[in-house]
Amino acid sequence: MLKTLRPDENRFAPCPESIAVIGGGRWARVLTEVLCNLIPTSVRVSVHTLHNAESVSVWLTERGLEGRIHLSSEWPQFLSGRSNAVIVANAARDHEGAVQWALSAGVPVLVEKPIALSAVATQRLADLSIRKNVRFAAAHVFLFARYIDHFSKLVANAGNIRSLRVHWTDPKFENRYGEQKHYDSSLPIFSDCLPHILSIIGTLTHNLPDKCEITKFLRGGACLELELMLGDTPCSICLERNSDQRRRLITAIAGQKMLLLNFSKEPGIITDGSTTMVGDPDWEVKQRPVAQMLTAFLKWVTSDEYDSRLDVEVGLRACQVVDKIFDKYRSAMKSWLVGRLSSAEPIDDDLRYALYEILQSEGRLSETAVDKQIELVRQQFSGADGTRLLTELTNLSYFSRSTLDSV
Repeated sequence: MLKTLRPDENRFAPCPESIAVIGGGRWARVLTEVLCNLIPTSVRVSVHTLHNAESVSVWLTERGLEGRIHLSSEWPQFLSGRSNAVIVANAARDHEGAVQWALSAGVPVLVEKPIALSAVATQRLADLSIRKNVRFAAAHVFLFARYIDHFSKLVANAGNIRSLRVHWTDPKFENRYGEQKHYDSSLPIFSDCLPHILSIIGTLTHNLPDKCEITKFLRGGACLELELMLGDTPCSICLERNSDQRRRLITAIAGQKMLLLNFSKEPGIITDGSTTMVGDPDWEVKQRPVAQMLTAFLKWVTSDEYDSRLDVEVGLRACQVVDKIFDKYRSAMKSWLVGRLSSAEPIDDDLRYALYEILQSEGRLSETAVDKQIELVRQQFSGADGTRLLTELTNLSYFSRSTLDSV
């Protein structure tokens, strides 16, 4: 369960008078609950969700927050003369529209990763914030994790980094903070995870990847292995959904040492040679990463106290790397689907995973609707040869870059 604090009106930093959270999924609810522990009750908090209003209403009642938080299926209505802020935590494909709306209204924004579905869209939003002179922040929560800072210092003290290895997996079913966690099935795994991973790697190496290759494409894209070059430092990344367990492992070979950070369960364990230590000894007594990030954003909204960890440049760089991988991923996906759709094998979890991603790319579909579409896709390609399959697959909306740029 989330760690909660008893409100103490005297301990709060300056806050805007109104804060709107756009989104109704699990993570939006986590952010909202942490937020309510950071701000005085005089601050108006609202949650705005088109698709999840019913589940949010149930959650508010369970948490005893129904009298504290206003729930709406409409865009926020800001009152003239009030100080406001917006936190965008809806589906990734809807980030761009929500951020653009808030920035155009002159309201400071904190947006979850990825900022948008392409670097072009992300840069467009950054430019809009400059033109409107509105504060625009990216929510890279691991930049606020003390266990990442601790690990980074140990790696730096060990000497030059010779290689990095990241193992990032999620089980099919996982309970986080008392709720079932679900990934966005329309978002490829690398688009979802790399913003987190690259923000952490940047803390360790201060380098951007100048080479990105997909070395393994498995299980319809549910499992990928990537090879990145960070200057002279090779970095291998294993990503997996529907795995057997949650893993968050970072291994660094630095100097003559091998150092490992395992934060599968926060605050994690650090292994430095033969020494093992807790990732964050102050985990139970100091603000945790989400609370630190929200506090930094609220301070920036109400004052000139800027925290560089909120810089949208971090998110822009992540989008640029994702863009570099996209076409390679598209090619690997097409080849994999040709093999599967031309075979007589029944639809299994891997094929369903790949087709869910494709069919949901343009917008939200119910599970029943997706299942019907999967059957239609299978019938359409039944008995077709590989050349025709490749031709037909290029017509699927998922493989149109212009579709992503226009979301």
